[in-house]
Amino acid sequence: SRVFYYDPTYTLDEDAVLPCGKILHKAGTAVNPLQHMDLNRRMFFIDSRENIQITWLKEQLTNPLPEQSEPVEDRIILIGGSPSKLKEHLGKEHENKVYFDQGGELTTRFGIKASPAFVVQDGLKLRIEEVLVND
Repeated sequence: SRVFYYDPTYTLDEDAVLPCGKILHKAGTAVNPLQHMDLNRRMFFIDSRENIQITWLKEQLTNPLPEQSEPVEDRIILIGGSPSKLKEHLGKEHENKVYFDQGGELTTRFGIKASPAFVVQDGLKLRIEEVLVND
């Protein structure tokens, strides 16, 4: 297993302007979206070609995070395998929570190298945990 953090702070290339014309942030400003909003979801990254990862995911979906006072929305990000096979294993309750990581965009951005993994907000960063699962 491995735990690491992702800082979503980025620097604006141009002014961020509200619809009314007021400048929210000037170009060159470092902005962390988590200062303005909460990520009220868990993101699970799995490869559905491995049954052990599906079993792990099903356990996680039934266990809410103890530190969360409000319910969180789960997102299942498929990094390999068949979305329809995964939906079949998870059932109707979770069928609309499955997304596909097109071109590995999210795994690359977050630095995820192994699955299963999950992402949650931890203060102003994202906590990422790659989990070692055994048969």
